[in-house]
Amino acid sequence: MRVELLYADGDPAAMPARQNLVEVLTEDAFETPIQMIAVGTDEDAELLGMRGSPSIRIDGQDVEADWDGPIGRQPRDYGEGPVPDKAVIRRAVERARGWSHGRWA
Repeated sequence: MRVELLYADGDPAAMPARQNLVEVLTEDAFETPIQMIAVGTDEDAELLGMRGSPSIRIDGQDVEADWDGPIGRQPRDYGEGPVPDKAVIRRAVERARGWSHGRWA
């Protein structure tokens, strides 16, 4: 499983997002390295398809599969704030692994 966390330089939400990601991966017994990608320019954000900062991708898919916001380094809103909660991350991991644990994915 490939895990990426893209973030704008200096984004204070990047480390809390990483912490939630680490906790989900640990709880699900995945020892997967997290590729931290600091995005310094709008051009790089466009090239990477970054959907705001921070953005987490699992096997190339954004944790919010239906998200349709703008591409760029702007702060991202996950509905409850700029940090994706563990439930959002867990659903993305389960989608990537084809798991549902009895819940709708």
